[in-house]
Formats: sequence, C-alpha cells, structure tokens
Amino acid sequence: MKLKNYFLLAASVAVGGLVGCSPADEHVLKSVERPAEIKDGKLIDSRDGNEYSVTLIDGLYWMAENLRYADSTSMKNLKGNSWCHEDDKKCTKYGRLYSWTAAMDLDKKFLSTYGARTSGSNIQGVCPAGWHLPSPSEWQNLMQYVDLNNNGEGSGTSLKSIKTWDESDKVPAPTNRFGFNALASGRRNNDGETFLSTGQIAFFWAAKEKDAGTAYGLQLRNDVELLQEGNFYKDHGLSVRCVVSSYNARVTGALDSSFIDEIPHNYGTLKIDGQSYRTIEIKGVTWMADNMNLDVKGSHCYNDDKENCKKFGRLYTYEAAKSVCPDGWTLPSSSVFTSLAGTALSNVHLRSTTGWSDKASKGLNSWGFDAKAAGGRESSGYFDLKTSAYFWLSDAPDGDNALAAWINYYSIPSAVLRSTSDEFSVRCIKAE
Repeated sequence: MKLKNYFLLAASVAVGGLVGCSPADEHVLKSVERPAEIKDGKLIDSRDGNEYSVTLIDGLYWMAENLRYADSTSMKNLKGNSWCHEDDKKCTKYGRLYSWTAAMDLDKKFLSTYGARTSGSNIQGVCPAGWHLPSPSEWQNLMQYVDLNNNGEGSGTSLKSIKTWDESDKVPAPTNRFGFNALASGRRNNDGETFLSTGQIAFFWAAKEKDAGTAYGLQLRNDVELLQEGNFYKDHGLSVRCVVSSYNARVTGALDSSFIDEIPHNYGTLKIDGQSYRTIEIKGVTWMADNMNLDVKGSHCYNDDKENCKKFGRLYTYEAAKSVCPDGWTLPSSSVFTSLAGTALSNVHLRSTTGWSDKASKGLNSWGFDAKAAGGRESSGYFDLKTSAYFWLSDAPDGDNALAAWINYYSIPSAVLRSTSDEFSVRCIKAE
C-alpha cells in the first residue's frame, strides 16, 4: 500500500468570505465577491485577457494551467515577487512563479512575519475575479478524491500532464487522468539565482501560512508517484492554480475533454470466433472492455438493426449470457461489480466518451471500462438506448429474476433485479 501524504488539517471546505488582519497592521485580505465565469471550458482573465483551460474534479472547477498574471501596477504586491523561469517564453508554457505573499496579494513584509491570520478559505489573492487560491483543505480533498478514483495509481501520476515531465524508471508514466494537467514548472529558490529544473519538479501554493517564514504548499516530482504536501519558504517562487466551487460558477458550453483521448489504458486483446475484444485490468480484475457480439439463440441487435450490434454489441437473455463467455472467462458476480463501482464512485468514470444521449454529461472512461449505452430488450420492446448500460451478473437467479449491473448518466452504478427473459449486454471477466 502506498503511503499517502495528506495535510494534517480538517477536510471540510469553508464557505464564504474572509477578512484577516494582524494586530500591528490592519491588512485586509481580498475575498471572492462574485461568481466565476466559465465559457466553453475556458476562463478568460479580464485583467489581461489571458485564457486558461478548466477541469471539473469533485464539484470544484480547477484551472488546468498555471497562472500567468504579472501586472504589478494594478497589484503592487506582485512587484519583485513573481518570475519567469529563465525567459518569458517559459511563462507562456509553464506560467509564472510567485512568492507566497504575491500569490495571496499580501505586503512583502509577511515574507518574514507571521500574522496574516488566514483561515485559508475563499481568498482571491492573485487569482482572477470569482476565483480563489486553493485552501489546504481543498488540496486535501483533491488528493482524497483522486486516490479513491484512480484504481490504486499514485495521485501524482494521475494529476501530472502527459508531455512536460522527464521520464523516470522509478514510477509509471503520467496519465493526466482527471485533466488537471500539472506542469513540470520548476521552482525559484529564495537565493534569487537558483531555479529547480522544469521537467522534474513542480510546486503549488496553498492559502495558509505555517509560521513567520513558511507557508503550506504542494509538490510533484518526476520520480515520485504522489502529490505531497509540505511547508515552503514564503519567498520561494511557486506556481499558482486557482479554483472555484461549482456553486459559485456560471458555466456555459462544454468543458474541454480532449485530455480523455490521451489517457493511456494499456488494453489487451481477446479473440473470440474471429472477433477481437479489448481487455483491461481494473482493481486486480481483467474485464472485457467491449460488449460481447456473439450471435447465439436468445440474443438480438437493438431494434433488430445490425448496425447497433456493431456499435453496442448484442443483447442476451440471462440463459444465453451464461453460455457466451469463452473458456477461462465468466460473467462477473455482483460483488465484483460492486468493487468496480466502488473504484469509480461515479458513473462518469465508467461511461464511454461517445454513444450516450445529449442529456448526459460526457463520459470520462477513466479506467478503460468504456461502458456503452446499449439499452435492453423486454417483452414490450427495446428501451434505454443511449441512456443506460445493463450487464448480466453471475449470481444465482431468484425464480424468474436475476441481477444485472446498471450504469446510467444520472445516478451511481447499481445492481437491479430483472426478468431472466430480458436481454442485456454481456461483459466477461477472466476467471481466477
């Protein structure tokens, strides 16, 4: 079991504005006062026109790029406290590096003074209007969500961008499984001369100080699988990611989901009667990643249309389903499906990226299960094409009824009792 590094702080996320001050200086921290605007998956910073991609993770919208804001005439606390790594071109790709006081929009005296008295919640800092610097709790919640939804993969592996990290034989290659796109942006040390290399390391600020000289932050390394917390000198230059709750965002259009196509799934191949089926290992179980399409008695194409069999596979009665898995493979039990659903937590991680109704949010296919909305067939006809996926389970039937796994776009995956004469999709698993 991998050791996970979490903040030793409460996991709850505070809501509302914040005003903080020290006894000696009535310095006011700016809190977020209006909703964030997200259009077609982009945040446009009204201050300088910079555009940033956005991703949604566990109810929070995160910038999927590092902040590049640099106007020290409008924000005096930026002056002398934000940098590009080596040259301005690096800022275009990797974003700027900020001292903690610049990230928080605090006077530079707080580089060596404790007393900003931040609760770490809803502080706008250097972020665009409507957005705020993530609190330690929000970073922790991100790590916990990723750890629960990444099939045992290290949180850092799941969050790193595909292309900016140097290879290391110590860890798996990055997957960017949630679209966070963490860039290997390096760090500026407080000696004013040393930059830690791009390609190997990245650091992000959190909105809370630790003591007079340090504040909370996060780090990623090319040779470590985890996103790790730490305390860093306030005058180091770290990257900034801004965040907003889905409750405080006005969103129009769809988010950019191009990252989904880059997730490496490492599919295997299974040949059955001249047809090829992809296979994928999820939580120690090898699944077929395509619906069975073997023509046997007790099976049909949706609406008796062969094109639907090509897209979605065939639909089988319970008795037919028990006979179509090849040697060494079997129908999954309800406990195996429950484990799969528990790994994914949300239907969006199991659903395919195409073939679902426009009513549905885009499936992420995070683990390569690629659930197709093949619908089903009952005595009154066909139903639920493009809105639901049903898969027969191996549990012993209860009279004329048997269990089927049900994945839709509006609730958590579950097992339902259906008539054995109904027809649903089949996914086989490799027998132990």
